Amino acid sequence: MTGPARTTARDRGQQPPVIFSRRPADPAPRLLRHALSRVRGHFLRSVAWAALRQSAFLAMPWLLGRAVDAGVRTGSPGGALLYGGAFLAAACVEYAGMRGWQLWATLADNRAGTWLRTRLLKAILAVDTDTLQRRTGTFGDLTTRATRDVDTVLVWIHGLTTWVVIGLTALVLVPAIGGLDPLLLLVAAATVPVLLVVNRVFPPVFGRRAEHLAAAHGARSSAADELLSALLPLRGVGADHVLVERHHRHSSEVTRSTLRLASVGSVWEAVAFSVPLLAVTAGLLAGGLAVADGRITVGALTTFVLWMGTVSLAVNALIGRLGDFAEARVAADRIARVLELPAPPRPYAELPGRGVLRVDGLTVRRPDRATVGPLTLTAAPGEWVALTGPTGSGKSTLLRAVAQLVPASGTAAYGDVRLDTLDPEQLYALVGFVPEGPLLLHGTVTENLLLPGDRPPAEVAAAAHTAGLDLALAQLPDGLDTEVGERGGALSGGQRQLVALARALLRDYPVLLLDDVTSALDAATEAEVLDRLRAATADRIVLFATHAPAVRARADREITLAAPGARETPLPELGTGNSPPPQPGTGDTPPPEPGTGNTPPRKPGPGKSAPISTPAREQEPLHG
Repeated sequence: MTGPARTTARDRGQQPPVIFSRRPADPAPRLLRHALSRVRGHFLRSVAWAALRQSAFLAMPWLLGRAVDAGVRTGSPGGALLYGGAFLAAACVEYAGMRGWQLWATLADNRAGTWLRTRLLKAILAVDTDTLQRRTGTFGDLTTRATRDVDTVLVWIHGLTTWVVIGLTALVLVPAIGGLDPLLLLVAAATVPVLLVVNRVFPPVFGRRAEHLAAAHGARSSAADELLSALLPLRGVGADHVLVERHHRHSSEVTRSTLRLASVGSVWEAVAFSVPLLAVTAGLLAGGLAVADGRITVGALTTFVLWMGTVSLAVNALIGRLGDFAEARVAADRIARVLELPAPPRPYAELPGRGVLRVDGLTVRRPDRATVGPLTLTAAPGEWVALTGPTGSGKSTLLRAVAQLVPASGTAAYGDVRLDTLDPEQLYALVGFVPEGPLLLHGTVTENLLLPGDRPPAEVAAAAHTAGLDLALAQLPDGLDTEVGERGGALSGGQRQLVALARALLRDYPVLLLDDVTSALDAATEAEVLDRLRAATADRIVLFATHAPAVRARADREITLAAPGARETPLPELGTGNSPPPQPGTGDTPPPEPGTGNTPPRKPGPGKSAPISTPAREQEPLHG
């Protein structure tokens, strides 16, 4: 067995963990304890059923031995039948106990798995993507934490009841074997020091190799994710072999790490399995002499041999549980690193029904990249604000910053409530972000639209119409029941964009951030979609990052971002700066100043939204 635990009582005044710890303030034991506490009721029920099962299981060899003595030694068929019937009854109890044990243990690990994966999801949603990427390395490794690592913890939880079985076995068999013959107890006890040494030497080595294997799995998951997402584009330029070779390297490392872990585990298990077998052999020799001397009966020797088999099973189970704990501790440490991402508590806030979005000096700074921003704007419900600028000027990044997906200085607020103080559930119900390259899951278009939750068919049809899916899917016989393929690969880029747009419309976000979501559409389809979208968002705030003239023609105002590294002199501010943004169609606007990048104001046509561009005094030139 492993050595005594190193306590961490000084860690915030908490009690020392009862699970072994490798270092002070190790988060893995704390996470394992919390996971177990979530399923305490199920676990205790599994313990009760396991204790019943093991009691019957240990009684069966004794009853069989008594039946042998009754039939062979005393020649009493009635006694043999009596003990044989009791043996069968114990077998039925043992079966029922095993059923109850496995039922409640399975329910316990399933509930713990749901809790762990829910916590992982909440932790991921509570932080920006940059912080998440720094902490986990890659998103493929994040997948490994949510699947393989969580499953490893569940195996440990499922096997915890076995410790009760092992303890009950030792508690019953030590006096029982001693009651048969002290020499037999001595033979059985001689295995304990050997097993103690074995289980002191192997667990640390096993744990280190389990860590290497977990890291190798994470790296391979990342390589597989890259391979799936980028194989076809790179194949077109003849560079697909780079990703394939990278995946092969990581797969080879997984193989090597698996073999190294298996080599330790196999030696550990073989030694632990051989020691009880040697004890059984020695017990048979000593028991045979005891039968010849008349100290024990043949039935007692039968009982001893069967009990030693139970001892062997218990020892093997102990080895397995120690191995499970070594792997679970590694997995829990990897999970805890995600769960402990810096996310301050954010209570629910009272949000206005129709608030104004205010962005003040929002700036994104990243190592080895040009600074993006500052962005300052005010947008009221019903307004479209277009973010324009050359490629690389930071349009997408600033949208992500507004959505709190990347760390940024400055503020973004809805009404009087800052977005970075909102609970994640409130934030993601308030602000919807639709990226230029959306992700679709395998299934139909409708199934992808309903990912945020069920909606009535009429709402789905309305959102699909607004987003132009009826136009985009007109040539497909299955319409909204069309299979999108893996990652949406069966659809064109424009079709994928419209599916993501319709999905966002179903969520009815008060603030909608659109990252060039019509860039892959032809001109006629784009114009029709934009007209429908403009009408459907009459009560919403829309920030639209775009190059498209069609989008700019329908926007109320336009903010042009500077090229990366460019220096601009801010335009002189006119007016108070506190006046609300001009509403569409409220009157004439001053002509744009030279060099602002604004287009001249356009007179709205019939049924169209009015004015297009932002006057110079409204524009905020940004420094890249």
